[in-house]
Amino acid sequence: MDQLPLADRAYDVLMVEFMSGALRPGDRLKIDTVARKLGISHTPVREALVRLEQTGFVERQARRGYVVARLLDSSEMAQLMDARLAMEPAMAALAATRGDENFLGSLRSTIETMNRADDTPGGEALIGCWLADEAFHTLIAERSGNRFMAQAYRSLGGQLQRFRIISGAGVSHARAASQEHQRIFAAIAGGSGEDARAGMVTHLENARARALADLERAAVRLDAQEDGRPHG
Repeated sequence: MDQLPLADRAYDVLMVEFMSGALRPGDRLKIDTVARKLGISHTPVREALVRLEQTGFVERQARRGYVVARLLDSSEMAQLMDARLAMEPAMAALAATRGDENFLGSLRSTIETMNRADDTPGGEALIGCWLADEAFHTLIAERSGNRFMAQAYRSLGGQLQRFRIISGAGVSHARAASQEHQRIFAAIAGGSGEDARAGMVTHLENARARALADLERAAVRLDAQEDGRPHG
């Protein structure tokens, strides 16, 4: 019974390290090392890694154990955003019918954090911005009142932010996302489920386009490096 909170703690700590880039793709996750770092036994760490494998953040390799998974490719990113589009607009509409001051205050706080992002890719403010972006979506998922949709969202959550942080998505993306969040917030605060739904659709479609454009630019840079050509 007392192992569940410890497994949750291990899960949360590792998730933040994946999303912040502290743990990079390909890094090995030794159960003993993680357990010692957190001051807990092997069992909750093992439970957390099993759950994280289901999210796609870690993968289990023969003779290596658990390693941090690679970033999603363009096809996988498109599928991820399609999955989010299937769920999140409905959750936003539901959340608009269940708003209260605490919930709205928490949403407002994530937007304020995003607005403080500076123009330094990889900078602490920008990392905090993308973690706040994830918090905004998680709050809405949890406020929807549908625990099954919220659980499904949590199994997807963080993949886009992890890509943004590791790939160095700039402040222009953060500003665009923050403005889109503000429109969703206004709809939820006003109790308009349809406006919240529409705002979330627009936001996720734009986020997908930005992510796929970043992936395309990254592929061009990689090709240039491999061919020995200069790139800008």
